[in-house]
Amino acid sequence: MLGIKKDGELIGTVMAGSDGHRGWVYYLTVSTAHQRVGLGSELMRAAEEWLREKGAVKVQLMVRSENEPAMIFYERVGYEPSDVNVLSRWLSG
Repeated sequence: MLGIKKDGELIGTVMAGSDGHRGWVYYLTVSTAHQRVGLGSELMRAAEEWLREKGAVKVQLMVRSENEPAMIFYERVGYEPSDVNVLSRWLSG
């Protein structure tokens, strides 16, 4: 997990992981008051560099289909939709 602090307050963070081939970005957030100044892009670049150092050759992430602001952000920083299906199963209930 990588984070950005301002005046001791955490204002942005990204969590990424790697299996040695593919990297995943699991979460990225920037506090509302600090959005649209490049911190999200900075966090993504840091995550990509960390994943590159771990041997990942591709970065993947999932965005809920109704989260249009996130889709716009990720496309703006160079990500594009992939032709894949995501399968899931609830383990409770």
